[in-house]
Amino acid sequence: MNSFSARNVSEETVPYDVDALWEVLTDAKTLQKLTPLVHRITPDGDRWLWEMTSVPVLNQKFKPVFTALMDFDPKKGISYSHDSARSDELVAVDGIYTLTPVDGGTHLSIDIDITARLPFPKIMGPAVRTAMTVVMTQMGNGFARNLDKHLR
Repeated sequence: MNSFSARNVSEETVPYDVDALWEVLTDAKTLQKLTPLVHRITPDGDRWLWEMTSVPVLNQKFKPVFTALMDFDPKKGISYSHDSARSDELVAVDGIYTLTPVDGGTHLSIDIDITARLPFPKIMGPAVRTAMTVVMTQMGNGFARNLDKHLR
């Protein structure tokens, strides 16, 4: 097993107010419904257990499970980091959502960093990181579409 990391940074101004976005981003059931490849999100206080469906990476599929420590700054941002007590988990996700009210909506920025221990040789790093980035992009695009449909 080797560790591979990929990062996705994106931002967009959406035509929804901060309150509407905050309601979605802090509700595990709604996030679970709107986010592609997410099977289940189980909150336990500030610890959220994320269980993914089958995620393709190169010629294999994985069902990642990871625990994120969530830190909510009401209607301003959400930061999350991997629960270091869960060293058994093969995936760690760290990131931040930032919400900024603007005329006509909210500027939403997202910065996600994923590290996964996978059964690929280190030499395959560029291909693995590319595959991880493609999956993250697809998930982000799908979430954006679903969020738009949900809030309209």
